Amino acid sequence: MKTLLSLGCFVALLALVPAAPAGEFKAGAAAVVITPPAGTPLAGYYSFRAADGVLDDLYAKAVVVEQDGAKAALVTLDLITTTRPMVAAARQLIAEQTGIAPERVMISATHSHTGPVLPRGSRIDELTGGQTPPALDYSAKLPALIARAVADANAKLAPARASTTVGHEDGLSFNRRFWFQDGTLAWNPPKLDPRIARPAGPTDPDVGVLYLETAAKSAEPLACYVNFAMHPDVVGGTKISADYPGALARRLADYKGANMVALFANGCCGNLNHRNIAWSDSQRGMREADRIGTELAGAVFRSWPGLRPMKPFAPRARAALVTLPRPKFTEQEIADAGAVVARMTDPKIGTVPKAKAFCTIDTVAKKDAPLEVEVQAIAFNDDLAVVSLPGEIFVELGLAIKKASPFKHTFIAELANGSIGYIPNRSAYAEGNYEVVSARCAEGSGEMLVDAAVKLLKELARQGR
Repeated sequence: MKTLLSLGCFVALLALVPAAPAGEFKAGAAAVVITPPAGTPLAGYYSFRAADGVLDDLYAKAVVVEQDGAKAALVTLDLITTTRPMVAAARQLIAEQTGIAPERVMISATHSHTGPVLPRGSRIDELTGGQTPPALDYSAKLPALIARAVADANAKLAPARASTTVGHEDGLSFNRRFWFQDGTLAWNPPKLDPRIARPAGPTDPDVGVLYLETAAKSAEPLACYVNFAMHPDVVGGTKISADYPGALARRLADYKGANMVALFANGCCGNLNHRNIAWSDSQRGMREADRIGTELAGAVFRSWPGLRPMKPFAPRARAALVTLPRPKFTEQEIADAGAVVARMTDPKIGTVPKAKAFCTIDTVAKKDAPLEVEVQAIAFNDDLAVVSLPGEIFVELGLAIKKASPFKHTFIAELANGSIGYIPNRSAYAEGNYEVVSARCAEGSGEMLVDAAVKLLKELARQGR
């Protein structure tokens, strides 16, 4: 594991930024529309889908905080994922425009399945349209839009107050892996399936809330950063939507006002989604996304009386690069994968075989390149830290980080600062099925990320002692 280093030019940039008076906490927030044009390929499935309308806009949302001259930025994107090239380009622009160093900028995706495809350097790009001109054009313009959101938030820095709490919502998210009565493991089985014995894992009911408001007597709302673990794959279809995180933002704005920027950071939800298999309704479409967003907003509202003022210190940030092992495949598995990819548009081939084939082909093609990912942690005071992880993380790994964290509240933003896809916990590999055959990293990789995150959190906690 290697600690990330700032570029030398940041020293000069930071020197130009006037320091805030000692002890003064400032915050600013902004949102920039990142909705792609019609015809842009949509992400989330093993098929090509061109956007033919907009149900609700997508946003890059940013909050910047500052104390004692030190800054940090949290950015959320209404997108399926983040890529390392996109994050690197955005951070470079942010540094040039604001002086905020890369390890102090956390960029995460909500994981909407009704947003644009981002080129991943995978053979799946051929299937989903990731290498088409609209997708490439959108991806090229995205870093500047992200940087604009951060620059706008930075320009709005003003004296502020912060408060935080963790609410509870255990009726929305469900583990999507199930043990059948015959001992086999199923992924997203049919609703009310009589073969189901029990869920294969837990959920995470925590609803983390960081609320920022002006320091004036009127206490105008600035931003609300919400952290909850659940796949946003509710709307479906071929129209652009931010899915339930968009509905959540609208409900919070109904309560606190349209000027408040509501950010959603998805927690460790690689094996979690919204499907209640004990309920016969289909749970698809915009109405369902509105219902889920409203219920999640209700959990935030219920936690509101529990908000406690924070005593922020100068934000502390650490980031580390971790090299993960890649899975290995037999010659027969490689040959089988090639046969499936050759027929990638065949509707008779199911999602799981396609996922396994693309993972195999991509892994073999990149076997000589290190699988290097970033883990990041930012601490805002003695009670609150936010961790970023680089993929769709199994909930068990997120719970392990929270349990070992020295901070009272630890929020986790997955799909952050680049993503390598699914990252299961160790025991899931023997169980198999969709997420495991999709994983570009080998067994034990998730636990390596847990160790890296906990190490960073402990370093941040010790930094002020």
